[in-house]
Amino acid sequence: MSTANKIFSNTLWQTLIRAVGILIGVLNLGLITRILGTTNFGFYTTIFAFVQTFVIFADLGLYLTLLREISEAKNKDGETKAVNNIFTIRFFASLFFLGLAPLMVYFLPYDQAVKSNIIYFLLAFFFQSLVSTLSAVFAKKLEMPKVAMADFLNKSVYFFVLVYLFFNSGSLSSVLLWNSVTQGISFILLFFFLQKHVHLNFAWDFIYWKKILIATWPLALTVVLNLVYFKADTLILSAYASPEEVGLYGAPYRVLEVLTTFPHMFMSLILPLFTAAYVAKNFEELKNIWQNTFNFFVLLAGAMLLFVWLVSTPLMVALAGADFAASGPILNVLILATVAIYFGTMFTYLVVAISAQKEMVKYFFIVALVGLLGYFILIPLFGYWAAAWMTVVVEILLWIFAWSVIKKNLHIKSDLTIVYKVGEAMLLAFFFAWLSRALPFVFVGLIALVVYLLALYVFKAIDKDLFKQLLNKD
Repeated sequence: MSTANKIFSNTLWQTLIRAVGILIGVLNLGLITRILGTTNFGFYTTIFAFVQTFVIFADLGLYLTLLREISEAKNKDGETKAVNNIFTIRFFASLFFLGLAPLMVYFLPYDQAVKSNIIYFLLAFFFQSLVSTLSAVFAKKLEMPKVAMADFLNKSVYFFVLVYLFFNSGSLSSVLLWNSVTQGISFILLFFFLQKHVHLNFAWDFIYWKKILIATWPLALTVVLNLVYFKADTLILSAYASPEEVGLYGAPYRVLEVLTTFPHMFMSLILPLFTAAYVAKNFEELKNIWQNTFNFFVLLAGAMLLFVWLVSTPLMVALAGADFAASGPILNVLILATVAIYFGTMFTYLVVAISAQKEMVKYFFIVALVGLLGYFILIPLFGYWAAAWMTVVVEILLWIFAWSVIKKNLHIKSDLTIVYKVGEAMLLAFFFAWLSRALPFVFVGLIALVVYLLALYVFKAIDKDLFKQLLNKD
């Protein structure tokens, strides 16, 4: 089976499973918003952002470090050593930082509902942090559909729990607690999947720990700086705005978070190829992988922008309920940030592949500073609009800085032909969507996407030879 076919098959199955998982996740979001209402969903959003802040501190860049370590390991013993030691670091780091969350929250001016319910969400993020790190093993083995299966199980069980809570007047604490339980089930399933490759145990090779921590500190620092601007918007908004406003912002932001899981999933498969081509100094191969990945992301970006801009308000009403109609225009802005995150993710993964992450530290600091100043100055004046537009600004800045580091080290130049063809396809799709605007929003969106795909085919935006290579097992 060719490498291209392996990646295509792996991505296809993972995408299909995750697509169903995302659909269930969207249904879960709709149930949560309806169970909690705008005020309690505002509390939910604040708790989510606050706890996620602490788990990001525990990240230490270990996922990408583990992926690189097992990609460079010469045998199974080397892989086992990397997995068990890095898992041990992540386990105790998560335990420590998440243990701080319920203590720190009492020093902040949040509502009592936030302070008293935060404890129910800790295990959800603890298990999620372990799953995210161990996913590197499945990325290297091209078995990411197994990670998608674990996530699918988590969301499915949670869905049935939420249905029960919906009909039985569920509370904020019950919604949070059951999320922790289902995340634990997901981790147990992934643990059993992992046994095929590694017998997971705690490992205490402190010399190796030192090597890993020295190698990962630039990533750890960039993750923390990323946290400053990625989660500061919600935390600062919750300090200046009402819970209802936080809820209106939180609903489309959850859509953003769901959509941005895909580029990390996909780039986890591409990173070993980037690394192998760079180490072998096969720059022509690296350029080809880069261009094909860029083209793929441009096609996805066009589809996301097209669909969301056409149906954002009825979409948010369908997802979260009539109380969240005001979230539609916010989603129109946040989808721009989503697109920027897709390309920023692609560029930062290549930065990791060429071991240039230290050069990104100063840029992450600049982005974090710009974001933090923007949030503190503008959110008190403009509320969630400032939060949304500043999110777009900081994600575009990060994208530009990552691209500058790549250009400095590799001198890669992207062919932008695909951008023009996608733009033409979007304009044509918008025209047909306008003609069908009297139809229900779902049909309007589907018509636009069908026209978009047909236009891409007619404009030859899709490389037919590459598509044949993806389907060719030989």
